[in-house]
Amino acid sequence: MRSLKVSGRLAMLLIVLSSVLTTRCSLFGGDDDDNNLPILAAILLNGGFKLDSSTNCIVGQTSSMDSALPDWIKNNFTCSVGTLDGTNYVFKTLNLPNTKSYYYGSGSSLYEDLPSGNTSAGTNVIGAQNFVYTIPATPTVNGGTKTSTQGGLASIGITTNGLAIFNNAAAPGDTLATEASTFDKYNGHPQESKVYHHHVNPLNLTSTSGDANLVGIALDGYLIYGLFCDQATSSTADDAAPGTGTPALDAYHGHTAPTVIFPGGIYHYHFAFDSTATIKTLMGSNFNGNVGTVTN
Repeated sequence: MRSLKVSGRLAMLLIVLSSVLTTRCSLFGGDDDDNNLPILAAILLNGGFKLDSSTNCIVGQTSSMDSALPDWIKNNFTCSVGTLDGTNYVFKTLNLPNTKSYYYGSGSSLYEDLPSGNTSAGTNVIGAQNFVYTIPATPTVNGGTKTSTQGGLASIGITTNGLAIFNNAAAPGDTLATEASTFDKYNGHPQESKVYHHHVNPLNLTSTSGDANLVGIALDGYLIYGLFCDQATSSTADDAAPGTGTPALDAYHGHTAPTVIFPGGIYHYHFAFDSTATIKTLMGSNFNGNVGTVTN
């Protein structure tokens, strides 16, 4: 009998497809997802993750927002599957950055060097995930004991391009200010479970120097913005830091102020200096609102 030789690439394909068979429905937001298996097989056989030029998301990641969702979600969120489920927004994502990154690995077409002076986060690399966020469509302030952002959640929010937002803390033994030296060009990195994430401003969505761009939505339903408030105008000329024409930020990185999306004023978070991290972060140590759920 002839021996069967299985290449390393084929062996990897078989392992991944075995995993996908058990998770494909939640990954792609439907019950009839067998057509996606050839897509994932093609990803592996063609040398790894690649961008889909039609969606500007990684091949295999469905990018769709249900018509029942509000325009501000449909007009701003990509690289995930968004639906309205009763009183909740639901986002499903593979959590794969649609930018180049050192953490895609040197063999990938999406690889690029770390910024000058930064160092690798050990052997950590980017891998596909199975995140499902269930977020209150009408956020409400938690009037009791606030929920910690450091309570072991898989993620504390999702960026507009479908990526995990992490809290203001680093792995035990480090401070986030130190860990920031492992960020890639877009201020993200993966942890040991291959979950790519942002603690700070994603530099493909908002700048370090300051803008009022929408970054994402926290697990409690409140939106997260860059450093500035947009003053409910489309012009950037009047963008200003919180506390300049609007209320100063509270202990949760948030305040109530008018925005382009909600000109009547609404509570929201900002990328801001955090005393725990000793650098600016997207979120503080606690949520101000009642928190939804996230699974991976």
